[in-house]
Amino acid sequence: MRTVNVLSYALDPPIEAVDGDRVETNLALVLELLDDARTYDPDFVCFPEYILQLRYRGDGLTRTEVAEPIPGPATDAVAEKAKALDSYVWLPMIQRAGDRLYNAVVLIGPDGAIIGVAHKVAPTIGEMDEGTTPGEHVGVWDTDFGRVGAAVCWDERYPELGVRFAEKRADIVFHPTTAGAYQHFLTWTKYYGYHHVTCDKYVARVITPTGARIAETSSGMGNPKITFSGGATARTSFAVVNTDSRTYGSFQNRDAMDSIRDEYGGRVTFHELSEVGNIVIESLDPGLSVADVEAAFDLETMFAYEERTRARVFEETDSSPLLPFE
Repeated sequence: MRTVNVLSYALDPPIEAVDGDRVETNLALVLELLDDARTYDPDFVCFPEYILQLRYRGDGLTRTEVAEPIPGPATDAVAEKAKALDSYVWLPMIQRAGDRLYNAVVLIGPDGAIIGVAHKVAPTIGEMDEGTTPGEHVGVWDTDFGRVGAAVCWDERYPELGVRFAEKRADIVFHPTTAGAYQHFLTWTKYYGYHHVTCDKYVARVITPTGARIAETSSGMGNPKITFSGGATARTSFAVVNTDSRTYGSFQNRDAMDSIRDEYGGRVTFHELSEVGNIVIESLDPGLSVADVEAAFDLETMFAYEERTRARVFEETDSSPLLPFE
């Protein structure tokens, strides 16, 4: 069992920046919310896509004018808050790296160090027309609470990225966005067994490996929000999730499930997902990991079985329409 406190702020910045400085206006809101986060004791905090510059177009500014370096003054300021919180913080921003621009998400650790930077792999055509360079890698990093990665907004349109996160053994995939689409993640989580965290300027939610939508907030009537001077608002999504779970093929591992229940009893629980032919095993005991169960009973995750099948197909034919992931 490995519980994780996940906090997202659906932050909608003011239409008009203070003194025309969009980055400073939005950064001040982020820092204020990181102070608010103390009441949640979060392990991870997430904000919407390029929150550092969100609404820059309304200020008459370009991406080039608002882009910030990594590391830089903004990441330094957030790093101090991350240390005070003893939390991992995802800071989405438009990044300037030499003569290139990226739609980026910085992962800052509890010690204030930059752990990694994820770049939006599939910027929209409009973004690329404005000079945004596509990312070249799917980043997944080790943390104290499992392996985590980030997909940015439009990335969710591409199923192969869901496979890439599974290939890299992600436990949680964070999704800073400025849009509300999430249907692909309902499939990815159930097929590949990771948690998904969406954070938009209006909506935030967590989707578990069983496909359950939890801690969902939106701009709908009755949902609590924080209101700032200038008209900015923020809504909170907070969930405690257990990342010590894995997804297995129900048919491929059917002979082991009774024995696992007999051996471990209430130390584990099972979630059948008949609509995708999977079963999720979740540890309820801090002294027992699902990896231990997997090793003891020689289980094979559904993703591993699918990849083994893919490899066999390519041994049998040179003309398969399957994507040749390695």
